[in-house]
Amino acid sequence: MTEPSGKSVYINVALITFVKPDSHVSGASVELGLASGRVQGVQENIEEIIQLVRASHRGEMTWIKLTEPNAKPIYVNVSQVTSLRADSQIPGANAELGFASGKLQGVRENADDVMQLIAAIAGQQGRPP
Repeated sequence: MTEPSGKSVYINVALITFVKPDSHVSGASVELGLASGRVQGVQENIEEIIQLVRASHRGEMTWIKLTEPNAKPIYVNVSQVTSLRADSQIPGANAELGFASGKLQGVRENADDVMQLIAAIAGQQGRPP
């Protein structure tokens, strides 16, 4: 991928916890959350990144699309989610996801809907999309 500075950056897609199109990194079009807790801004568009991530998982659908409290989409790597709370303290969020990195992410979907998406993915592991 390409950093905002134009330099190449190599990222292990298995360590990406989330992908969102509204980067807070100057010059980046997409923000990647990493398992280390670090955030990486890149210049690629979100569709390219999601295609790369899905291709790397060889058909295993471990990603779900949710909605941030600000109404923007966020793609979440389910294998990096460590907790799900229905009583989020994040303004505008109906549920709160905790990641292996320690980062918390609020989403508009309620906890039951998120759990249904995760359960559906768990039943599809190893099957082509």
